Amino acid sequence: MATTRIKWLKRIFASLAAAVALYLIAALFGSILPANPYWKSPDDGIKLYIETNGVHTGIIMPIHSDVHDWGALIRPEHLDDPTEYGSHILVGWGHEGVYRNTRYWQNLRFKDATSAILGSDDVLLHVYHLKYPQAYPHYRRAFKVSEAEYRLIVEAIKSRFLFDPSGNAIPSSGYGKDDLFYEARGHYNAFYTCNSWTSDVLSQAGIRTGIWTPFQGGVMRWFLEPNTDGL
Repeated sequence: MATTRIKWLKRIFASLAAAVALYLIAALFGSILPANPYWKSPDDGIKLYIETNGVHTGIIMPIHSDVHDWGALIRPEHLDDPTEYGSHILVGWGHEGVYRNTRYWQNLRFKDATSAILGSDDVLLHVYHLKYPQAYPHYRRAFKVSEAEYRLIVEAIKSRFLFDPSGNAIPSSGYGKDDLFYEARGHYNAFYTCNSWTSDVLSQAGIRTGIWTPFQGGVMRWFLEPNTDGL
């Protein structure tokens, strides 16, 4: 009986190891195979940034531009201190439990990790306010998009917001004075992560990125050029 149990445990662990290995291999190839391979950043366009904190990625956009004004949706009065309202916003999307309970990865709870892997409709948009951001090679990289591409990015992000009966976004407290969570729509799982979402938004706008990027490195690798604020 004990020998049979050991054999079954070995098979289970071997199956799990094989599944993880296949996932990582697929993520590698998905990250290096491009969607929209012929896209080029225009010389004259709207400057955006891709940022990573080492795990999550997000898109930095100007709050006000000729193409779109985020001020009607993301308002100064949503913040406890409206003076923290920025010139730009960093927007990411992800699993609610992980976002709210895991500011630092040592705080990650097994329950939240399991829910994120298996799948959940409990998702949020995370918005940081930034004031005149600059590019940094290791975690924030600049690129430009055309007005038409930016409109598609805006629409893809706006479609994730949930609204109250009056048509307003629904904010809640973030980690500090300069960030907020917003109620959102979507389904998070191991195959559609916060980083998959970032690439999905870019891909919908015709911008070159990996075809499947569950990890932050798969997103950032497509913006390796040494861009600076003189871009």
